[in-house]
Amino acid sequence: MKRQLENNSNPSGPAYWQREAHSACLRVETSDGDSHLFPYGQLVTASLARAGDSETIRITFATHDLEITGPNLCELLQALQDFAVKWFRAVPRRYQPLDNAESCKVTNISVTAAD
Repeated sequence: MKRQLENNSNPSGPAYWQREAHSACLRVETSDGDSHLFPYGQLVTASLARAGDSETIRITFATHDLEITGPNLCELLQALQDFAVKWFRAVPRRYQPLDNAESCKVTNISVTAAD
């Protein structure tokens, strides 16, 4: 079976997340340079909340909680629904004003241990 790869970014700019069908785990790269791997088998729940121009995705895994903020995150949530996000990272602050305002953009990622 051939895996489909799709970069979800502006072709002229860097990629901030990647879709890959049937990923076994999700890699998260935070702004401070930390990387985390989360097996999709431990995904408990994910939700999207809107507040003005910003959106927040909250993801709960068995051992950690993630909070992802930014504009237009619905596409990212839909890919998570299919366990098809291979990785994502936050857009560096210096690049945030340069990106397309209508594109999915992760501006902040918070990773905490679950209670």
